[in-house]
Amino acid sequence: MTKIYRAVVRGHFSDLDDATRAALTADAGRHTYFDSAFTAEGTFTYEPQLVAFNLRYEMRFLPDDPSDPDDTATDPGVETAAMQRAVAWLDSEGYGHKHLTVSVIDMASMWR
Repeated sequence: MTKIYRAVVRGHFSDLDDATRAALTADAGRHTYFDSAFTAEGTFTYEPQLVAFNLRYEMRFLPDDPSDPDDTATDPGVETAAMQRAVAWLDSEGYGHKHLTVSVIDMASMWR
């Protein structure tokens, strides 16, 4: 059975150059908390002050052995995957970052 997680990676901007800072500031209105969602690609939100940001992911994992009900993704494995995805994206965009943390929730546990 596919496991569905929601992951939030939080961090602070670091060492942004003037051009990146200007671009982020100009685009800040499209990256507010009210526009956020949990998506496979990730949703990037931040405030115009360019201090902190969030990346929100919906992550789906299939077990290695679908016939084994105990073969599921683990929260630490999902945390690692979310962190890797966030760092790769931030680096590809040229957004310096520091103090990254991740929180994960198993959506199945929401309905128990």
